[in-house]
Amino acid sequence: MPRGKLILRSLAGGTLLLGIGAAATVPTQVHMFKHTAERTDPKAGGRAVVRSAGTNMLETTLTLSGLTPRKAYAAHYHALGPQASADPCMTNGPVTLGFPPFTASATGRATVKVTAEASKVASNAGAYINVHAASDLKVVPLCAAVRRTPPAARSSAVTPAAVTPAPATPTAAVNVAIGDHVFQPRVITVKAGTTVTWKHQGAALHNVISLTTPSLRSDDLKKGESYSYTFSKAGTYEYYCSYHEGMNGTIIVTD
Repeated sequence: MPRGKLILRSLAGGTLLLGIGAAATVPTQVHMFKHTAERTDPKAGGRAVVRSAGTNMLETTLTLSGLTPRKAYAAHYHALGPQASADPCMTNGPVTLGFPPFTASATGRATVKVTAEASKVASNAGAYINVHAASDLKVVPLCAAVRRTPPAARSSAVTPAAVTPAPATPTAAVNVAIGDHVFQPRVITVKAGTTVTWKHQGAALHNVISLTTPSLRSDDLKKGESYSYTFSKAGTYEYYCSYHEGMNGTIIVTD
């Protein structure tokens, strides 16, 4: 790859070339929404238009129709998830960027946009866009596939920011507090055989899901509930909350 360039490939096979440190000229992309298997809001449809918004910035505008009138919705960019599928929308990937919450008009229409750094949706981070029911994020009436990434790249869907890990602890049990939009501590180091328990202390609904370790997956957790997992093998385990952008953590397990 030429130095100082960021390349984004669209699902249609086009290439977006963004100059780092210079004004970016990005061809406009249009991605059509399709119904998911749930078939909620059966008349819903629309498109996502992605265009340049300045130096290394992208603006994504969702134009939707056929929604339930006056119903509240949410929309997110997602990375590819661990479930192998030719359709990015079926991979159950983590949230990487959220749109502002919105409500359908009296005629079931809505327009919502988000502007963010191109790196927020570069490569695997912007594989698809879901439209969710705000009252239940598990209800996904629409999805737009943006790009596909080879399976080998899926494990890097969400990379936590550089954080100095907490020192390894010899204890056999460690707690992680779940606050609203944060795991605390976010990065910990433990010995193999340690049981980590996530304790929900916030108000919103959260979960604990790993892209690379299918068995590390909690149910949805409410305030006061907890989830435990025993790490028997050394390695680095990244996890996230599927409901909230940027809410992720890392467990480093040593021998």
